[in-house]
Amino acid sequence: MKTATKRKAGAPRKAPAQARKRRPAAPKPVARPARPRIRGRTVVVYFSRFGSTAIVAQTLARQLASESREIRARKRLSWPVMGFGAVFNLRYRIEPMDFDFTGCGLVVLCSPIWASKPACHVMTFLDAARLAGTRSALVFTTTGGDVERTVDAMKGILEARGSQVIASESINVRRVPEDILRARAREFALELKKRY
Repeated sequence: MKTATKRKAGAPRKAPAQARKRRPAAPKPVARPARPRIRGRTVVVYFSRFGSTAIVAQTLARQLASESREIRARKRLSWPVMGFGAVFNLRYRIEPMDFDFTGCGLVVLCSPIWASKPACHVMTFLDAARLAGTRSALVFTTTGGDVERTVDAMKGILEARGSQVIASESINVRRVPEDILRARAREFALELKKRY
């Protein structure tokens, strides 16, 4: 005949062996893909001929809490001259600026598209810019058409200069009010913050 052992007053009751076995195991941690963290400051660099690209760039700079640098043309150009320069890959003179970006973590480059190519003044900037070791994001303002070829060409140019392109965006500015342009820029800035 089995004798029951007495439990001391105040001692916790032990759960039966079967109940202990049914307790679910702790969930395993979910492996998340590594994200490329941006180290160093962010700079928004832009060229704007008619003002739409400036609106987008300045909104991006505010949302990313970054500094902005404008590429300024030495001479104001007409539509035919801009198109001619883009088609034949000409370089137009720009005002002096600091071209050293080697200490930056992220360079956001904003440019209008002329004849399916970035603005000539942006190409002049890229010829002199020191971008080795940085990451880049591309923002193109366009009035329509396919921008994939332009994005691919710019990726090749930037990667040849040692900058890794991590994101790109195109924003149609044709007959688009300022508040919509700012909203599109804020969306892209938010995406950059989330992903990088």
